[in-house]
Amino acid sequence: MAGTVARELKQRRAFASQEQEVLLGLRIAAARLMEPWEKFLKATAELTPNQYNVLRILRGSHPTRLACGEIAERMIARDPDITRLVDRLGRRGLVTRGRRRQDRRVVEVGITEKGQQQLRSLDEHVDRFPRAMLGHLGSRKLEELRALLDHVIAGLGAFP
Repeated sequence: MAGTVARELKQRRAFASQEQEVLLGLRIAAARLMEPWEKFLKATAELTPNQYNVLRILRGSHPTRLACGEIAERMIARDPDITRLVDRLGRRGLVTRGRRRQDRRVVEVGITEKGQQQLRSLDEHVDRFPRAMLGHLGSRKLEELRALLDHVIAGLGAFP
């Protein structure tokens, strides 16, 4: 009998390995989980998930401004062009940019009051979203999943 991953992919043949099936399952789950959030951010705040993440990072460091490299290190989904992403947020007045006094080559980014207001308007939804998407699992299964994810993240291998 085909498992959920095979059914979702309409796959008739067996997977090459358990690892392949689980990796594809993680990708499907992540995509399906985040799709409603991506649509909500776009419709409600005209933000992408990465733009929201940058604002969240900057709010967490406020009033300290962060260099683009520091923002990139804290991102959930890595974005190769933080500068362009920050530029878009800056054009909307959500962040400010400036040069470090000690090293004029380093650009520091801070969140504006408008950016903070934007995040505050989303906070209630940010709190509700995980429960809406994963609350059906219950406390015990969520704890099991958290522990498994800890193991997955801590033991990530290298490729190639």
